[in-house]
Amino acid sequence: MRSLFASSLDPFYDGDHEAHADRVLDAHLAAGTDSYGHFSVAQRTFVLWSDGSPQAQRLGVLHLAVKRQGTVKISPLILIPSRRRRDGFGSVLLRAALDFAWEQGARQLYCTVAAENTPAITFFTRHGFRLAGESPSQYKPGMTELILYRGLVAAGGESPCDLRMRLFEDGDAAVVRDLILDSMPSAFQGVDDDWVRALFDGHDRRFGRNLNQKYKIIYVAADSSGAIQGTVAAGPKKGDPVKLMPLCAKSPEAFGFMLDEIPRLFGTLGRKLYTHQPASPATTALMQGGGWRLEGLMPAAYHPDWCTVQWSLSL
Repeated sequence: MRSLFASSLDPFYDGDHEAHADRVLDAHLAAGTDSYGHFSVAQRTFVLWSDGSPQAQRLGVLHLAVKRQGTVKISPLILIPSRRRRDGFGSVLLRAALDFAWEQGARQLYCTVAAENTPAITFFTRHGFRLAGESPSQYKPGMTELILYRGLVAAGGESPCDLRMRLFEDGDAAVVRDLILDSMPSAFQGVDDDWVRALFDGHDRRFGRNLNQKYKIIYVAADSSGAIQGTVAAGPKKGDPVKLMPLCAKSPEAFGFMLDEIPRLFGTLGRKLYTHQPASPATTALMQGGGWRLEGLMPAAYHPDWCTVQWSLSL
């Protein structure tokens, strides 16, 4: 384990990797107790063997840190060089990590990976991990560290297959008004009846395609019964970006469905889409999962108590 830590981690990380291996293995052998842990309450190590015989070969190692905040960190997951990118052994170790995290009642499994370690990034993203951000020179000068996570809480609510997008109609006005006023004013000051009325007026001007008249194109997400579960309005801008405002829904499932449909609906209007959203965990996870890029944090831009995020999607 000491040798595998040192040889695998040294290209991407500074520090004494053998001492790192000793520390986490000591904690594991002490029934998982981390006597030096601050946020870590337990450390557990798993070894992948080729079979159950006395002559079995060690194929890889997985170490997990259980955190006080209800998450589990992979630190690290390593296969011996001859078994990388083949045989699915990495998936076996990751499945062990997921099973362990679920047993702990964790809501999230996360890790950090050097941006230069392309095979590892591909592996984790292929298994449902989302990119949360990056940190230049985090653990080694010149090396950028990526932050990846996978949520473990099963989603409920309306199935995306029961939703469809359609163009806003005059008969939708009352329901869409209520949806907007229920969803937005807590994080966006000034969103009121007048704001909603101006939005609908902009939709009526859409046929002229005049940017200076601030036209909008509104769609709604309707469920199998016809009930509206979400709405989004596109407003093209000078220079060919397209602002999505509002973009709101009654549930995370409906919000995620709209994110999947938006490029198809508005992909011909401009070169990029962008939207401003409150910095909530649920919205952030959905935007990251949809491949949207965090472009900026705007403190008190729309509300004194909220930091608003600008997200973009290149077309």
